[in-house]
Amino acid sequence: MLGKFEDLVEKASEMGLKAYFMSVKDIPVENRIALKCAYGCKSYGKRLSCPPHIMSVEEFRKVLGEYSSALLLLDERDTSRVQDVLEAWTEIRKDSFHKMYELEQEAFREGFTFAHLLRPGSCNECDICNLEMCVKPEMRRFAPEAVGINLQKAMEEAGLVLEFCKPEKTICIGILLLE
Repeated sequence: MLGKFEDLVEKASEMGLKAYFMSVKDIPVENRIALKCAYGCKSYGKRLSCPPHIMSVEEFRKVLGEYSSALLLLDERDTSRVQDVLEAWTEIRKDSFHKMYELEQEAFREGFTFAHLLRPGSCNECDICNLEMCVKPEMRRFAPEAVGINLQKAMEEAGLVLEFCKPEKTICIGILLLE
């Protein structure tokens, strides 16, 4: 099985992603993280992949307990020449998600039947989300923070440091659950 993980890490690298193996026991899930969604995110309630339209933190803890391994995925971008990083964030995040989604599909083909990606940021496949029914359900994924994952601590578990407010370098973070 270790060979399959190594293959995924290599595939991620070929796609321009950095991948770090983690035990799901090292993924910190905290109730307080969901506060950032409810009180601080402009997408709260406006996307089917965002709270309150997704499973609760407690429900996610139960699902996470059924997994054993994960890959912490980072897509680092040099944004030193980008005029307005916040304006560019939508396309950067979408591009990162598409790479990570492709890796999720590769994991499935490699035998990880329950591979599931937690995407960087809220879904932005559609300009305006159809709150009645997702028009791209095969791509509907939620962000790690939406279910309480503390990405700063998760990165520390992987021996990394998450730096905030660095306009010259933007990092999109996803987690690929594997079983």
